[in-house]
Amino acid sequence: MPTSDIPDIIHLNRLNDVFFKALLGSEERKTLTLNFINAILNREGSNAFTSVTFSDKEIVPPQIDGKRSFLDVLVEMGDGTRVHVEVQVLLDEYMVNRSLYYWGRIYSRELEKGDLYADLRPVITINLLDFNQFPQYQTYANTYHIMNDDTHDILTNHLEMHFIELKKIHISDIKKLKRSERWIAYFSPNFSDQERRALAMSDTAIKEAMDYEKQFTTNNKLKSAYWEHERTMRDIASALYSREKAGQERGEKIGDKTGRQALSTLLQKLLEEGRKEEFDRVLQDNEYQEKLLREYHLK
Repeated sequence: MPTSDIPDIIHLNRLNDVFFKALLGSEERKTLTLNFINAILNREGSNAFTSVTFSDKEIVPPQIDGKRSFLDVLVEMGDGTRVHVEVQVLLDEYMVNRSLYYWGRIYSRELEKGDLYADLRPVITINLLDFNQFPQYQTYANTYHIMNDDTHDILTNHLEMHFIELKKIHISDIKKLKRSERWIAYFSPNFSDQERRALAMSDTAIKEAMDYEKQFTTNNKLKSAYWEHERTMRDIASALYSREKAGQERGEKIGDKTGRQALSTLLQKLLEEGRKEEFDRVLQDNEYQEKLLREYHLK
């Protein structure tokens, strides 16, 4: 696309995959990544992580299907702990399964390199969700471990999963936000740019993030990729709406595994694998769609 044809970004979508990875997945801004992780995990003082190294974000799954998945941000902390940060904007019925699958692949990769069980290190996943995954909870941030059913003792710190529902956070006085809440507010669609600027006045990390926004929105290469991702997500949302509407007209039960959720998961997997060019065929060719749904074990 010619430079003159790239639209300006007036209202930045901070959950756009291109922006998110540019902000927190770059060596240039690794101090921001470190600040974000320590804030979300409430690590301070001697318990805080002090260094971060970006890891290969490609996860090679079992050879049973030969498909590949790519993570948003994967880093290794100074003590060997690996942290996976993922953004999800479309409702996914299988989000918990997806996160657990990624955790397992990251955790087991060290053994594939020939290490011993004793060499395995903790893996922490942080999921930023632009939808309500847990409607039964009023809390917007929920953390999970493996623990004893009776005593609630944690079996191991090697599994730690965080789910943050960005649309649930509603705090009237932003001056009272904790460090983790300030980052959540920064990404949440519930807060205005004016409120973010107020946050930036008392939080140097948020100020750095907002300063980078100006750099991002004037970089034509990044802007082009940003708009391409925005169009892709709109195409997916439109396709899901059309599928659901057609299902309603046929009297199909909304929420059926072969319906909206399965198609959503399929399209997102194709996007992750760089197969966006297959979207049109999936949406227009029912036989091909059914084939891929079965191939990805979604039907």
